[in-house]
Amino acid sequence: MQFPTPSSVLDVETAEELLTFFRKYPVLGFAGFSLWKFEMITPDAARVISDSGQDILFLDTVRHFSPEAIRILCESNVSFLSLGIVRLSSATAGVLSRFRGSCLNLDRLETISAEVAKILARFPNLLSLNGVQTLDVDVAKALTLHSGELVLDGLVYLSEDVAKVLSRHRGKILGLEGLRFLSHQASNALAKYRGTLELPQFDVASEK
Repeated sequence: MQFPTPSSVLDVETAEELLTFFRKYPVLGFAGFSLWKFEMITPDAARVISDSGQDILFLDTVRHFSPEAIRILCESNVSFLSLGIVRLSSATAGVLSRFRGSCLNLDRLETISAEVAKILARFPNLLSLNGVQTLDVDVAKALTLHSGELVLDGLVYLSEDVAKVLSRHRGKILGLEGLRFLSHQASNALAKYRGTLELPQFDVASEK
């Protein structure tokens, strides 16, 4: 098996070449485009991918998306969309919030503003933000408006105040499996969550 050697830009020719390759070797189709280190994607390539019939799409290595490319991907029939975006504007968040699929994975985002979080919260299904490592009260408040499954496995610590806010998340599942420390106060706050909490197994810190 000889792998194609495309450039750092995922253009229309490269997209067509790789889709042909995936059809020849279906086992590679799941990881798909993330097997290569693309830095950016063109709108025409996004359109080719969107029309390919792929249900799961990983574009984790792509850091730079034009608004048009994101719009095309979000209006496709892809069910699971994973993007390597590292910075997110309010306008782009608005486009992503209208994604038609069942899972939106933005695990390369390390920080988000309260404004962006509020917009992303409009996405009604599984929203994964595992790259976010810290969360303040304002961002947590914005995320509580989300009504689907929310995954924040990148958080290793929650203050009592943030835990109280997250316990009001409107969705049915809240993923916090990356936590490594949780005080009694924060634990008691999360216990009030009405949905399903996904937590690691660890000892809750004793009160002083």
